[in-house]
Amino acid sequence: MDFLEKILARIARRYSLKHCLSGTMKLGERLDREQMKMLRNFFGLTALRENNKQEVRLDFRILLQNGTESQWLEKIGDTLGSPLQPMPANTHRPKRDAVEDILGPLHLAFPELQTLFSLIREDDRSIRSMLSGSSVDTAKKNCCTMAKLVSFLLHNNTPITVSDLGAQFFQNSKALRQGELRTLLVRWLRLITAHAEDIEEPDLLERYHILHYRLTVHAVLYGPIIYEKNGMLFNWIDQLYQEGETAILGWQNIQNIDRIYFQKEEPDVPKLICCENEAPFSNMIQQRTNNCLLFTSGFPSSAVQRLYQLLAHQASSCHHWGDSDPAGLRIAAIMHALHPLQLFRCDLATLKHHKRKLIPLSRQQKNDIMNILENQPDFPFTKELLFTLDNGWLEQENWQPGNCQATGKTTSQSE
Repeated sequence: MDFLEKILARIARRYSLKHCLSGTMKLGERLDREQMKMLRNFFGLTALRENNKQEVRLDFRILLQNGTESQWLEKIGDTLGSPLQPMPANTHRPKRDAVEDILGPLHLAFPELQTLFSLIREDDRSIRSMLSGSSVDTAKKNCCTMAKLVSFLLHNNTPITVSDLGAQFFQNSKALRQGELRTLLVRWLRLITAHAEDIEEPDLLERYHILHYRLTVHAVLYGPIIYEKNGMLFNWIDQLYQEGETAILGWQNIQNIDRIYFQKEEPDVPKLICCENEAPFSNMIQQRTNNCLLFTSGFPSSAVQRLYQLLAHQASSCHHWGDSDPAGLRIAAIMHALHPLQLFRCDLATLKHHKRKLIPLSRQQKNDIMNILENQPDFPFTKELLFTLDNGWLEQENWQPGNCQATGKTTSQSE
């Protein structure tokens, strides 16, 4: 039995136990090129995932977007030479009826969550696990409340703590800190979030403005900034800027700002440059330019995004400097969606002139790029993404001003 047949035999055994193709399944780790080629040829590229441990996993939810369960069972059975028959519809009927009894009313009550409920029907582990530890009535009540919570999060733009959510929706401030309800919330958010398998749980929650503690959300800013709030003028950010220091703004500082603008005594209206990583951000501060710098610290928090929205209209132009790997370009796309910007020191021309500095992509990064290209046809930085796929990615710390002189521009122009 060759490598692919062993994988398919394991899937067949899994199906005989679970009676459905759902969830994800580890296919192996540190697989060689020939093994990966076999898997891609059989399952396609999008359903395969490789994590930081170099574990290759098969995502059945994505697999079933490219064929029904019956079609995949037939294909697996043909390869193994032993037909696989779909389980009868009445297999484990009581639990399946209970799941449908929960989902049916939710479809009618929350039309904006139709996609979520369809995905839960494909992979109903989240509800089944609740039924294992609770009565049907309790599971139904918790799922209905969770649907209300998720619907609220889809329209919420204000940071809220898990304690606030627990108190508001479950009348218990501790309900979502850990345990069954916390697990249900995270599973449902992963189902409705693109590329959620690559996102750590705290980052996933923060995408929906969910915090453990509101005071931990902040943004780091450097620039000649003044703002007005509650009839008072605040110039402390500009004062720190004059001393070559950054300002750290918590969410409370940013709330209810009436007006924000650049110090009028500056000779030119500053550019607004968003920076992904700390060392390059610090280096730009040391250069003492009159640009306004906003530190995203990786994927931008709600505080960073709000500050960017407030300042972007005031700046002479907006830019983003980050790594050119898929994560870095996704960060740039998040900021671009809030207000259009240009890539800075990681645009296509810069990448071409830093070809010797590029880092090879991992399999997971290649998969991430293919997923973006396949699922986001309007991605704003497709040229950089394609170049990175073919040549590797530029780390911010590897950018060097001398490499830009080959364009015919001076260093100051390229910066």
